Amino acid sequence: MARPKDLGLEHTWRLRLRRQATSGLSIPEFCSREAVSTASFYAWRRRLAAPEPVTTTAPLFVPIRLDPPSPSDHAPPLCGFIIELPHRVRLRCDAAPDPLWLGRLIAALADVAPREEIP
Repeated sequence: MARPKDLGLEHTWRLRLRRQATSGLSIPEFCSREAVSTASFYAWRRRLAAPEPVTTTAPLFVPIRLDPPSPSDHAPPLCGFIIELPHRVRLRCDAAPDPLWLGRLIAALADVAPREEIP
C-alpha cells in the first residue's frame, strides 16, 4: 500500500529546492548547510519533477435540471421510466433522455468509468 502524502514535507522540500537553485552553492555544499543528505536532495528533486499521474474518473455529479411542479398540477406526472437506487432514491423521467447522458449518469452513480463514447 502506498504511503500517504505529507503535504507539509513536500512543501518544505519544494522551498528547499528553490533556495538551492538561487543560492549559488553546489548541491553538496547546500545540503551540508541545510543538514540534509545529498541522496535525499536528489530523491526529492526527482520526485517533485515527475509529473503527477492523471486519473480519468467518471464525474461524481452530473448536472440535472428539475422543474418544480406548477400549482395547477393536481395529478402526478406520467413517468416514462423510473430508476430506483439504494437508500430510497428514485429518478423519474417523463421521456427517455439522451443515451450518452444516461450512460454518464449511470456510470457516475455506479462509480465506474463509462465506455468510450461513439460520435
